[in-house]
Formats: sequence, C-alpha cells, structure tokens
Amino acid sequence: MKRDLNYFKVLIKDVWIASRPLSLTLAVASTTLGIVVAYNQGYLFNSQVALDWFKIILITVAGILAQLGANFINDYFEGSFRYHRPSGRKIKFLGVERTYFDILVFMCGMGSFAGAAVIGILLILLTNMQMFWIGIIGIIGSYAYTGEPFVYKRRGLGVPLSFLLMGPLMVYGAYFPFGMGFSWTPVLIALPPSFFIPALMISNEMRDFTRDKGLSLGTLSVRIGSEKSKKLYATLVFGAYVLTAIYVVLGICPLPALLVFFTLPLAFKAYKCVASFKGLGIPYTNNLHWLFNLIFIGSLLIQGFLR
Repeated sequence: MKRDLNYFKVLIKDVWIASRPLSLTLAVASTTLGIVVAYNQGYLFNSQVALDWFKIILITVAGILAQLGANFINDYFEGSFRYHRPSGRKIKFLGVERTYFDILVFMCGMGSFAGAAVIGILLILLTNMQMFWIGIIGIIGSYAYTGEPFVYKRRGLGVPLSFLLMGPLMVYGAYFPFGMGFSWTPVLIALPPSFFIPALMISNEMRDFTRDKGLSLGTLSVRIGSEKSKKLYATLVFGAYVLTAIYVVLGICPLPALLVFFTLPLAFKAYKCVASFKGLGIPYTNNLHWLFNLIFIGSLLIQGFLR
C-alpha cells in the first residue's frame, strides 16, 4: 500500500513537472489583458454582470488549457520528462515505442486541448462563428509548436508564432466575446507585453543552443546563430519598454504604464544570463514577463476605473 502511494506521488509530481505550471502566467496575462481592454472600452458590467463574469472565467480557463496542452505535447515529443522517469515498460503508440508515462503525458495534452475546445463551443454559442476561427487557430497552433507532423519549432518558426499565438491572437480572442467585432486596439496594446513571449522562447533555445546545434535541430537560434539570437532577445525585451513609452506619449496607454521601467534591472539580469547561455535566463525572463504585465495591466485598470 505504501509502495503504491509513493508511486502515485511520484506520478503526480512528474505530471506536474510536465505541465510547467510557472509558464501558465503567459496565458493568464494575455487573456487578462484582452478582458481589461474590453472593460476600458465599456463592454463589461453594463447590464449582464453575471454573464460577463461567466465569460471571464471561460476565457481564462480556455487560455490556460490551451497552454497546458502545448506544454504537455512539447514534453511528449521532446522527451524532457524522461529525465524524471527514464525507464518503464514500453508499448507501440502512434508508430513508436513509448512508456506508459509518455502516453499519459500525451493524453493530458490532448485532454487539455479538448477542454479548451469545449469552452470554445460555449463561447461560440455566446458570440458568433468568428470565435470559432480564433479558437481553432489557437489550438492547432499550440499543438503544432512541437507536435508531429508540424513541429514548427524545428523549422525556426517557434519564436515568431509563439508571439502571434500567445500574444496578439490570445489577447484579441479574450477581447472578442465582449467587443463582438474586430478592433485594432487589443492587437496594438498587446504588443509591448507580448514581446516577452518570444523572448522567453529564445531564452529556452539559448539554454539548449549547444545541444540543439549538435543535433542539427532547426530552432531559430540555431538557424541565425547565437550572436543574432542575443541581439533579437535584447531587441524584444528592451523594445517592450521603448514601445510602452511611445504608447504613453501617443495616448494609447496611460501615464502609470511607465512604471514598467522599474523592472529594467531584472531585464538586464535576464539578458546577461541568456547571453551567457545560463538556464537562469528562463526563470528571469518569465518573472520579467509577469511583472511587466502586472504593472502594464494595472495601469490600464486604473485608466478604466477613472473613465
């Protein structure tokens, strides 16, 4: 009995690691930003308050599930979880030999996508068919990041597509159920905080740069080289601050958005780690992402409260 309990604990721990829970701040930040933009434009809490809260919950959970699915599928195809569970009986699954834990990770990923799809259907019923196309692009894109037969990460497309899918598309997808029509506002406002998403992908690729280059994996960092990758990372991270300042000057963002500049020391620390191929570049960049987003979204909320 004790042995079974220990096995179950190890299993839960491994699944938890494969889910990469700390990275879920990406989805939470993007969905929250889209909802806040809709609030600032006067689309929330006017008459159907309960329905608006229901949509907020659905949108947030759908975004988290879509990213969870991408995380699990990434671990299944790239095999990073094998460092936690290196052995086990194997069976034929999707044409290759896989352990039962491998298959569990894959099923967790597909289950997450299925959950996001069910919520997507509810949102379509509450809005219109435009929501279908937003959702289907998001789910397919999340799977195809490392999922066969697409694997666009190894085609050098992981960085730009992660930006588009987890950034402007997710922000717009969170905005749409309230705005019910196209607007450039959520797309434009999504840009500065979304720059940290591809930066996080680059920090991940730079950590594995030597290994990926030796294996001839076609990640963007391997394709363009380490020096250009460092420059691209710096452009994305520090460009987020420059664009925020421009937005404040143009009146797109409120003055309190400039408080994001208090996170600059962390930005320099993250860049130093990424440039030296250190794994700490990943948690530093992730922390920078959510801190920047927290201040950025907070400034927009203040603007909404004062309108």
